Amino acid sequence: MVPSVAERMGTDLDAIELSGVLFDSSADAIVVVDADGTIVMANAACERLLGYPADALRRRPLELLVPERCALHESLRTEYLRNPRPRPMGLGFSLSARHAEGHEIPVDISLSPLEVGGRRFAAAAMRDMRGRAEGPDALRIQATTLRSAANGIVITDRSGTIVWVNPAACAITGYAADELVGSHTRLLKSGEHGPDFYAELWQCVTGGETWSGTIVNRRKDGSLYHEEQTIAPVQDASGNVTHFVAIKADVSARRQAEEELAVAHQELGSRVAEIESLNRRLREQAVRDPLTGLHNRRYFDESAGRDLARARRTGQPVSIVVFDVDHFKVVNDIHGHAAGDLVLKALAEILSAGVRGSDLVCRVGGEEFVALLPDASMAVAVERAEAVRRQFAVTQIDLGDGRVIGATVSAGVALFHADGELPETALRRADAALYQAKRAGRNRVVAAAIQSPT
Repeated sequence: MVPSVAERMGTDLDAIELSGVLFDSSADAIVVVDADGTIVMANAACERLLGYPADALRRRPLELLVPERCALHESLRTEYLRNPRPRPMGLGFSLSARHAEGHEIPVDISLSPLEVGGRRFAAAAMRDMRGRAEGPDALRIQATTLRSAANGIVITDRSGTIVWVNPAACAITGYAADELVGSHTRLLKSGEHGPDFYAELWQCVTGGETWSGTIVNRRKDGSLYHEEQTIAPVQDASGNVTHFVAIKADVSARRQAEEELAVAHQELGSRVAEIESLNRRLREQAVRDPLTGLHNRRYFDESAGRDLARARRTGQPVSIVVFDVDHFKVVNDIHGHAAGDLVLKALAEILSAGVRGSDLVCRVGGEEFVALLPDASMAVAVERAEAVRRQFAVTQIDLGDGRVIGATVSAGVALFHADGELPETALRRADAALYQAKRAGRNRVVAAAIQSPT
């Protein structure tokens, strides 16, 4: 349901009332000033901290609360309202506010720019710092903390000249404190970074931003080291950068360990790749005939079962063709085993050239080859076997010594019975057809009779 106008007005009024309660209940004294530096709002905490009731501050100039010694405050305020930006507490500024009785009160101040109805305002929240460590005690505490820090700490002026270092910084760089103080930070430059690197870093910190990164620096003894740094600018009350504080950590050992680990990983990855490649070659060699490059009997036995099971599911025909080189022993006896190898390779090339992507052609032993032809009927298988036989019969095999020989091949074809026949059973039927071709005079293709399995 859409809220009514009255309900929306009630909600807005509640929000305004709640904002007023939060404003007045804040523990910090808060004043809101307009672009002219006139206080337009003040909360109840102003009386507790500054001695002025909220009503007594309205329409009064902000400089009423500024110590008289801060003569430039009005110009700084004008500049801030011209280019306002949030400024939180905790920046370490030594600030004071003037009490109604005239004495100064140590405070920390945050500034928040506001814009209402096109007009610019600024809210200043002042926190009572009385009772906090300050003056010499605070400085001693801070100095002890900095000197005892495990990380190196280097403080420079705005130009980059070192004004203070702690013992950890000396240990990292190899320089004594009196060698570093008064020197420019370029004393540690290694030459590993180009001008653009330092220009980007300098632009960052002089703009009031904190920079973090890794720098390669040079120690006093000339050795290089990797240093993680965080460089924070220090700003005065007007927002101008006056100093830089660099927190340093020597990460050379860690960096070296990471690089060594990366190299070890790379070497390990290379070794693993070599082992995997070797395993692939070994697996391939285990199922490949080294002479012809065709798959061997082991691969045929592993694959035929899958191909025939797939054919059984799909109902597609599968034919098996067994090829055997005629009178192969005579070739070896007359021309030598090298010539016999050339004959086998010639037949393997013809078989490989004539297969489809789904076909499986293997050398299963000696001069015998098997082709498994999925989705091939008996007639198609016989035709393809005949094509191999004819091409091989006219192939001239150069023995390399001026002699050229020829050979023939016989083949037996069987159609796989999808109704539960085992691969070895179909292969035996194809073998039987092959031997029929041999007995019939060789150099021919014989198809096994198509009959239902018993």
